Amino acid sequence: MKLGILEENKSIFLVLGIITGFVFIVAFSTLYVSDAIKNNNACGCVIPIPYMILILSSLGIFVGSAAYYFTVSKYLQQGETRNKNIEFTLNFLEPQERAVIKELIKGKKGLKQAELEKQTGFHKVKIHRIVNKLRIKGLVEKQSNGKINIIELNPQLKEVFA
Repeated sequence: MKLGILEENKSIFLVLGIITGFVFIVAFSTLYVSDAIKNNNACGCVIPIPYMILILSSLGIFVGSAAYYFTVSKYLQQGETRNKNIEFTLNFLEPQERAVIKELIKGKKGLKQAELEKQTGFHKVKIHRIVNKLRIKGLVEKQSNGKINIIELNPQLKEVFA
């Protein structure tokens, strides 16, 4: 079980290792330069100070890019997997029902029935029928507030698609 956690967070540990190594190099270089300046030997360093600044700046850009790549790529992969799972799940619905559910997923919160009409391009009668079918299937909930109907995903589906 603990090994699974380590495997999942391997990229995070790698990023932390890279950043720690960079901080060590910068600290060591700073000590090296300050020692050279203290001994009045600023120009006689093995690596001249302007080159050291250039090297550390380039290394900083590399470290930042590597950290970004390792952390963001993991989240992008999770997002792609999530989108594939949503698409696979929605394939069990009719195309028009799928369009309504996708709009509700995008909206995060409930949408007015009139907004669903605009976003899907379906006529209001068609939306009414689709929403009723989805209610019967237990996929959506409809709350009437006067003449306005608020359509929401079933709370259990919200957890699945969140």
